[in-house]
Amino acid sequence: MCVKEVDVGRLLEAVVQDQPRSINPGDNTYLELLAALDAGWQIQPPVYARARWGSAHAGQQVYHFILRSRQAITMVSVLDSPSLRAFLEEHQLAVD
Repeated sequence: MCVKEVDVGRLLEAVVQDQPRSINPGDNTYLELLAALDAGWQIQPPVYARARWGSAHAGQQVYHFILRSRQAITMVSVLDSPSLRAFLEEHQLAVD
């Protein structure tokens, strides 16, 4: 898994303003989220839920997780799935 450092201010601004972002299901997946958590990354609540961009994906949700590890911050975007919803409920994560 490749975890990149990002500017948290710019990241949060983009998430809050719901600017379009490229989401490739092969890049950031639920399994990558779990791997990051196993590697020591922590979820910075809330989790941001947004509609997936593009007419071919109408009605699909994408969940954006901001992860923190020591002084590094990254975001992992995960497509909606029953497993992901169970994870959110199990960990009682706030979704915005």
